[in-house]
Amino acid sequence: MMRIIYDLFRDGLSAINTAADDLAVAREQVATGRRISRASDDPLAVQQAIGEHATLAALDAYTRTNASAASRLGAIDNILNGVVDKITAALVAGSSARGSSIDANARSAAAAQIRGLRDSLLGDFNTQFNGTYLFSGTVAGTPAYAQVGGAWTYQGNSETTGVEIERGRVVSTTVDGQRIVQGSASADLFTTLDALAAAVEAGDNDAIGTALASLDDAFDRATAAQGRLGADESGVDGANARLAALRTIAETRRSKLEDADLAESVTRLTAATNAYQAALGAVSTAERHSLLDYLR
Repeated sequence: MMRIIYDLFRDGLSAINTAADDLAVAREQVATGRRISRASDDPLAVQQAIGEHATLAALDAYTRTNASAASRLGAIDNILNGVVDKITAALVAGSSARGSSIDANARSAAAAQIRGLRDSLLGDFNTQFNGTYLFSGTVAGTPAYAQVGGAWTYQGNSETTGVEIERGRVVSTTVDGQRIVQGSASADLFTTLDALAAAVEAGDNDAIGTALASLDDAFDRATAAQGRLGADESGVDGANARLAALRTIAETRRSKLEDADLAESVTRLTAATNAYQAALGAVSTAERHSLLDYLR
């Protein structure tokens, strides 16, 4: 009687297929370094990983925004440093020209220096950054100051452009220039410098004193703006540190969900290879035995 071990073949082929599937998965994990490559691998982990990717994308968006904000704040900081230095230079020039012993040539030179500082300060407050005027408030396409009808005129507004550097924290990347140039004073900085230059040329010590007092106020406004800016720059630095920490945490969670443990994957590959070879060997042995049974 012919005896063929059909169940052994069926079970053996099933074992080969299972071992082959396990081997393919193990090889893919080792090759790609990923624990899951498709939704069917682990549906719950895939769903959680999608959430982590969304978190990472949001954190990266904040990081890019912060980089842009930091560049703008850095530009404004440099300008304000120059503004403070130039106001200081105007104060020195005006003070040095004060008194009855100053001759006309010295007064003329001091007046010319003051007017040069005025022009330089005008350029500072009309600075553009990537096509945007930094000191015009939200009127980004218009220079902050211009002489209109013989008077220095602010062409911006009192609003500022704000960007969110992290959830709930906004910093301004443009400045209300008038708040620095004039504030609540009766005359703006440029008008004050014009008056100081004229008073120096005329040797009018009282007018020089009045203009210097106004310049002192402008100096205070500029340094106060530096303080506000410093707080925003510090805020950006702090936000970047927190974003980096949150990104590390989110990336760790994502990695645990998606990435394979290399040592574990190699061990699994070895086990899958051994199981596959064992299944092949078992079926091969069974096939030889079945042929002998048939020949008997």
